[in-house]
Amino acid sequence: MQEQNKVRIRQFVEQFQPLTDEAWEDLSALFTYAELKRGDYFVKEGEYNDKLAFILEGALRAFYLDTKGDFYNKTFFVENTFAASLASILQNIPSFLNFDALIDTKMWVASYQRMTQLFDKHHCIERMVRKIIEYEWVIKKEQRELRLVLTEAAERYAYFQEEYPNLETQIPQYHIASHLGITPIQLSRIRAQRRGKGTTKK
Repeated sequence: MQEQNKVRIRQFVEQFQPLTDEAWEDLSALFTYAELKRGDYFVKEGEYNDKLAFILEGALRAFYLDTKGDFYNKTFFVENTFAASLASILQNIPSFLNFDALIDTKMWVASYQRMTQLFDKHHCIERMVRKIIEYEWVIKKEQRELRLVLTEAAERYAYFQEEYPNLETQIPQYHIASHLGITPIQLSRIRAQRRGKGTTKK
């Protein structure tokens, strides 16, 4: 792992929990560099994959496929975030979700199970993992689900822009619409309205 990339991931995880140098050396040794081309899968529905990825560049999506072959984009994982089929990993069952690359993606990949083997030796790693899971997979998940139920489509779009500020220009509009629970036509109208308001304010 390149030194500059070591700094990036350590800075990210230490927002949640400081690590000793020894703990960081053991943790960083678990990660290997990987790349996905647009459309490549990281996790497939029906398969077990205990890998987690720290995104260096690019973006992954987690999505459901229904019996008709239609998809729903549950969430996106962008630069400086972790991606994993966490429910599958924690329950040791096949994933209900698919994860693929929306654009060419560079990342670090590590086995979650191997990471847990460091918990007894380095309690700071265990605390770090717990805090990241609580924030990324519990708190943020609940916030997204509440927005889908309690807010109008235009407001959900505004939240999307805030959470993923650089993603909109890199992926097709229908992926965003799927995530927001609206049609691409509805999204086009919302974007046009927002552009119109921006022009009026000027």
